[in-house]
Amino acid sequence: MGQDVDVQPFNQDDDRERAMISALNLEQRPDRARHEEDGHLDFEYGGQTRRLLFECKSAPVGSDFGTGRDTGLPQLQRWSTMHFVFAWFQPRDNRPKRIWYGSPAMMREWNLAEQAYLKPDLALLDLVPDAVDDQVVTAVLGDKEVYTFQDLQILLKDQWKANKNKGRPHNLYKLNADVKSARKTAENLYSRRIAEIAVRDRIRYLIARGATVNNRKIFASYVMEHCVEINPPRWAVNLAQAIEKALQEDPSL
Repeated sequence: MGQDVDVQPFNQDDDRERAMISALNLEQRPDRARHEEDGHLDFEYGGQTRRLLFECKSAPVGSDFGTGRDTGLPQLQRWSTMHFVFAWFQPRDNRPKRIWYGSPAMMREWNLAEQAYLKPDLALLDLVPDAVDDQVVTAVLGDKEVYTFQDLQILLKDQWKANKNKGRPHNLYKLNADVKSARKTAENLYSRRIAEIAVRDRIRYLIARGATVNNRKIFASYVMEHCVEINPPRWAVNLAQAIEKALQEDPSL
């Protein structure tokens, strides 16, 4: 009997991205972070060279385009100044079937709609933590005058631990120990005032995690209606023409 072969139903995202970058003659920074641009193009316009940042989105033929995990307001704000390219691929084929270009102006309607979708969550993020009072502290952490490190850690987990990669350069368990700052963090003690700050910080963290969307779609119908299709085989040349036309219509892009 023959051995079963695990056939991937569709080629990998990274393979498709590389195919788009190559077809459109874009460049990639080797040191770019995951959340940063997929590629860039140094484009000559008006006697100056400007670096245009690109986001690449791909999907099977006929499908909508995903936005990725945990897309929040900061990412949408970054995308508002970026140029998009969309490509359809056949399964297990790393050659683009169709490609579209979307300038920041072309993508603006979608971007603003996504920001509006997040607006109620962001309002909660501003309002709810300030509503924490003494009664809430008691309900969450118990009715105490002094709280231990263990009391706060069970609420905050690693949230107050130093982590430079997550923008936390200091150990807040140490800095906020206002009743007793011990050599061993586990022996620190905290006042009710600090406990209230801890509850507010946890609420902000939880709401901020919820104030994102997971793989929202950019509908194919939006791309086909608002963006410019780039025709083969001279993908890169036709992209440059579409960019130049977009800059003529809005030089601020």
